[in-house]
Amino acid sequence: MSKGSSILKVRDLQVRKAGVLILDIPALQIEEGELLSLIGPNGAGKSTLLQTLASLTKLSSGEIIFKGRTVTADHGGFAYRRRLSMVFQDPLLFDTTVFENVASGLRIRGGHFRGRGLDHGRRQH
Repeated sequence: MSKGSSILKVRDLQVRKAGVLILDIPALQIEEGELLSLIGPNGAGKSTLLQTLASLTKLSSGEIIFKGRTVTADHGGFAYRRRLSMVFQDPLLFDTTVFENVASGLRIRGGHFRGRGLDHGRRQH
């Protein structure tokens, strides 16, 4: 894909919670290599948009198109999720070692890793 071609498009994206429309994005297009800032007051929908784009929040209607392919739970959803990362403002860690926290993310994404002699983060007695 050459620089300047669309990597992500959103069309008529809506998210509803308990029947209330909380996010309404008629159109959004991000070009490959483009830097984008998302700003706005508390409650404007910034986090909801990012979570929806990352498939962490289900959209009520509309579509997300990644590299020319529509993303749905049935078609390309898992492959799409494996290409994304989201870093939250507040850390979401398990009550374990740093190694196990990192390894958990890799396991969820289907990645493989080696313990580098650490026995996958467990102490040897």
